[in-house]
Amino acid sequence: MLRAAAVFSDHMVLQRERPIVVFGEADAPVTAVMGDARAQAEPQAGRFRLTLPALPAGGPHTLMLECGGERATFTDVMVGEVWLCGGQSNMEFTLITGKDGAAEAASAGDDMLRFYTVNEEADVDEAMLYRERATCWKALRPGTCGDVSAVAYYAGRRLREQLGVPVGMLICCVGGTEISNWISREALLDLPEGRAELEAFEKSIEGIDDDAFQRASDAYAARVDAWCAISDAMRREDANVKADAIVARAGDFPWPPPTGPGMMRRPGNLWRTMTSRIIPYGAKGLLWYQGESDSGKAAAYPALFAAMIGQWRRGFENDGLFVVAAQLPNYGADPAQEDWPAIREAQQRVCDSVPGCALACLLDCGETGDIHPWDKRAPGRRMADLALRHAYGRADIPADAPRLSGVERIHGGARLRFTRPLAELRGEGRSLLADGAIAAARVEDGALVIEADRLRRVSYARENDPEACLFAQGGLPVFPFDIEL
Repeated sequence: MLRAAAVFSDHMVLQRERPIVVFGEADAPVTAVMGDARAQAEPQAGRFRLTLPALPAGGPHTLMLECGGERATFTDVMVGEVWLCGGQSNMEFTLITGKDGAAEAASAGDDMLRFYTVNEEADVDEAMLYRERATCWKALRPGTCGDVSAVAYYAGRRLREQLGVPVGMLICCVGGTEISNWISREALLDLPEGRAELEAFEKSIEGIDDDAFQRASDAYAARVDAWCAISDAMRREDANVKADAIVARAGDFPWPPPTGPGMMRRPGNLWRTMTSRIIPYGAKGLLWYQGESDSGKAAAYPALFAAMIGQWRRGFENDGLFVVAAQLPNYGADPAQEDWPAIREAQQRVCDSVPGCALACLLDCGETGDIHPWDKRAPGRRMADLALRHAYGRADIPADAPRLSGVERIHGGARLRFTRPLAELRGEGRSLLADGAIAAARVEDGALVIEADRLRRVSYARENDPEACLFAQGGLPVFPFDIEL
């Protein structure tokens, strides 16, 4: 018996300049051949793992596996740059769903930009860890990639333009997930915050048996199918129909799903049922867009986010796995229930303290009435630009959004300086506050001058739905800040 993990298929992209690890299921010694390279491995407990030497960017190659009398051959294999794309629904949000996405999907073509999407699984038998429903790598060709992540598409396209090598985007995400879903149960038990997540889940399912959960899940699936039927029909009529128009006809998307012992979104589960299925496929880095579902319990997020980064790096056997996170954009969430500024602050704290991380500021990319912003171009490009600058050393790309770097008192107010000179103050500035009131301010010589007597505190974008009004040259918004003078 020979079965490579499902992530190995025709048209795949392998990470350049790193040893190539091939893994899967087998019941006898496995030999791998790719060009002049050959490797062999004995299976352990029904699984095999072998390593081929690192290769430079290029291709196409053919990878052949042999086990006893069986053979598996993968063709059109390219070597280039591989990026993991993880998170929740804003990473899952498909190209065809977004602004002008249908036209983009219908016309875009680039055989050297390829995508693989891990199937969502609520559970998986250990004996079938590496198997999936029919799925494979696919190259970007007109009409073929409308169902891939929009952020992954726009980020991948930017990486291709700038790097000039094959690029593979390996997408592993599920809408509505908390960060604890993407960390193993064992790792959660090592953290007070993780143990609290597990205990809260166990308490939430008390008295719910498997049969009751299955009945509730079937009923919920029927509601989702009915909602999607209306949504899909409206999108066929108008490819750029907005979410509020769909809600007006179909109602709000059915949410949340039922709680029960077998639910997909339980602590530790998606690490086991999804991430583990692609470990340790070679990758350069991770694009991570997640945090919305943790906004009601932000205090635990820094520890869990840092733990997740560490576990993914260990799992993919790459201590240098570069992480680019998307800071949550503006959204009109209920502040009594959700604290988006605290999640933004946690994301910034972790990305500043954990080496090999960068954070994309998206304050101007949200929509007040829609948790799923329609336009994913800017998020995808900004995340790719951070990868280009920091993971590839492209100092010519101005990727980092400005941060507050210093404050000095001046007569009648204060002057605030930033890591990049400011270019403009847009709009009404309602989210720029001086001692709690909308600040009288102006941009002067790249700094922000606040006019206020006896000024004590300046804050910016400390709301769920702030107005992004401070921008550097090139259009990058300033990160949120809150400072006492």
